[in-house]
Amino acid sequence: MKRSNLHSWTDDVVSPELKNSPIEQSSTGSRFDDRAIIAIVIATIAYQAVLCFLNGHGLSASRALLGLSEGVILTACLPFIARRLLPGVMIVIAVSGAMFCLQALLSGQLNIKTFRDLAIPLCYLWLGCNIGRIDIASKALAYAIGVVLFLGAFELFFVDQYTNVFNIMSYYVNTGNLEAAPEYTDSKLQLNGIRPEGIGRTLLPALLGSHRISSVFLEPVSLGNFATICAAWGLSLDKSQLRKILFFVSMAIVMIVISDSRFALTTVSLMILLRLLISGKALYLPIVAPFGAVILLLFLGMDGGKFTEDSFSGRLALSGQALHEFTLSTLFATSVAKPYADMGYAHLISAFGLPISLMLWFSIWFLPMPDEQGHRFRAFASIYIVLILCVSGYSLYALKTSGVLWFLMGCCLKNPAPVPQKPLDVKKEMTLAPVLIDVNNRIRRRTDAC
Repeated sequence: MKRSNLHSWTDDVVSPELKNSPIEQSSTGSRFDDRAIIAIVIATIAYQAVLCFLNGHGLSASRALLGLSEGVILTACLPFIARRLLPGVMIVIAVSGAMFCLQALLSGQLNIKTFRDLAIPLCYLWLGCNIGRIDIASKALAYAIGVVLFLGAFELFFVDQYTNVFNIMSYYVNTGNLEAAPEYTDSKLQLNGIRPEGIGRTLLPALLGSHRISSVFLEPVSLGNFATICAAWGLSLDKSQLRKILFFVSMAIVMIVISDSRFALTTVSLMILLRLLISGKALYLPIVAPFGAVILLLFLGMDGGKFTEDSFSGRLALSGQALHEFTLSTLFATSVAKPYADMGYAHLISAFGLPISLMLWFSIWFLPMPDEQGHRFRAFASIYIVLILCVSGYSLYALKTSGVLWFLMGCCLKNPAPVPQKPLDVKKEMTLAPVLIDVNNRIRRRTDAC
């Protein structure tokens, strides 16, 4: 009897199912993905706290170091982004980049910050889309909440020790985000870390006093924004996940209370109302919300001196006044824009230009959400975006909260990229069990490998 070709026989032994299945590789890759994603999310929310700690212990912080740190975090996303190219994201990058360069030619100044502000949402949306798993998104967010509340409790009960570890005022002065204020020389917190007399804390003032908790974010405003994103995620989940809904919403309420965030309180209350009242196609209604917000701001800004006090209505009026001052070159971002610290729509349009702003907004609504959960989160995230642009110029682009928002948005697409697999080790697979072959009419145990 003729001896069979061992090479062809080996190919027949390993079944197609075995060749195409990842065996141990899938579980190992999944565990690595989970840990890496959790690490990226925690680094996203906590990197400024790390820099603040280092600033007070020998390494002076600077704007360059801050930018380098953000670059390192974005670079950590690249292995996941590289798994699959997203044509829609590539189109947005190409069109926006071309427009930014054209605007630079016309204005005579290249605004690097616009590239950075656009890179963060695109990078994290891409990351979340290629992960595409709701379970790891919830897990990473839960770990982030744990870190936030742990450090928040440390700040709440041991504020002197907290400020000895994190000299927030010194950090912001060194990074150029604040100017040294003599009247605050005794405080190491951010300027908005204490409610001034006459305004006072809104939530539980008798219990918590005037101190507003900032935790890893170093400022209470960002903690309130993070709480809003957590509530949006919880409220978007299906009713069958009631435990997770209660967890994320209750943790958000705790963070809102300790940060005394009036914006978060208002926004989350609106989200809860929308969760109870709207569903289905009605979740597309927020697509018109920014246009209504701009009309309201323009109306409030018509009387220049009527609402200029330091209050919520006053800030809205100032935003409207800034929009009234826009010229054609400002609308298309072809002139050097002045800073709009608390005027989100004015900053967005003057920095990106009206065409790019509209393209980015409608791009959110072209995302192919596969189910009701995705539609709900997009609607809640849109409400957050529309409202925060009314009262803040830069918060929407802060990596520590913006990264989390867009990562969750990408995960809602539930379309994970294929995980690259290592080729199977045929020798290893063939030695898993004894193999008997017929050689010259005698049954022998095969021990060689081809």
